[in-house]
Amino acid sequence: MRLTHNMFSLSIHKTYIGRIADESKALNNISTGSKLNSAKDNPNRIGKNETLKIQILTNDAASRNIQDTNSMIQTFDGVLQEMNNSLSRMKELTVNAGSGSLTDVDKKIIQNEIDSIKAELDNFANSTEFNGIKLSDSSVSGDNTKSIKTAIGTMDGESMDIPFFNVSASNLGVGSLDISDIKSSLESVDKAIEMVSKVRVRYGSIQNRLEGTADYLSSKDISIQTSQSRIGDADVAEEMMNYSKSQLLVNSSIGLLAQSNNFPKDCLNILANVK
Repeated sequence: MRLTHNMFSLSIHKTYIGRIADESKALNNISTGSKLNSAKDNPNRIGKNETLKIQILTNDAASRNIQDTNSMIQTFDGVLQEMNNSLSRMKELTVNAGSGSLTDVDKKIIQNEIDSIKAELDNFANSTEFNGIKLSDSSVSGDNTKSIKTAIGTMDGESMDIPFFNVSASNLGVGSLDISDIKSSLESVDKAIEMVSKVRVRYGSIQNRLEGTADYLSSKDISIQTSQSRIGDADVAEEMMNYSKSQLLVNSSIGLLAQSNNFPKDCLNILANVK
């Protein structure tokens, strides 16, 4: 038997230190909600956990891009609807101007309203914008477009071209509309309505694609978050059990240490009483 070095106490103390570390780890996992708080917690999984976190962040960024682009197109489509309404009123006035029962004064009143509608169309085209991006691009003419790219995914090349048209009254063909020539005026208004409708169709198809992509990214994001949670998130119920277990073992170790520290003294007392 060793009296100088109490091997029982040393062994119990080593176990006590280990239980303290386990208790601290369980408490830290509970407070942070994560079981991978440092690379040493699980070196084999820390890399995969961080990769999944990055994928979640990039998916969220792509989703925000889609939402912002969709909001922009919805704003533009609402204005284009108003332009359609204005052009419909312009056609109604042009047809009315063809009546043989109208006086020159009546036609002058109709022309004035048409001129007001033309100014309204130009106001829609020039003043409508979303975050500084204007609805109408005066640098193009006719059915030509100018596009900007928006990212709709997390991989290189996952982007979409958003076209911009010139929807000013002059490019729509009604900038100089004069009811003195009813046939020509009606043709011009019809072409303008057709062009605005084509723009809306183009934007509508883009919206459908954006919404479909957003649904896909949402489903993908849920799957990635589930995988990342399985790897990195702490099971609070399990960690509470580990904490309670470690706390019980720590308290037991303290009691055993108190008893084992008395072993050398007890042995000496026994030897002292030996005759």
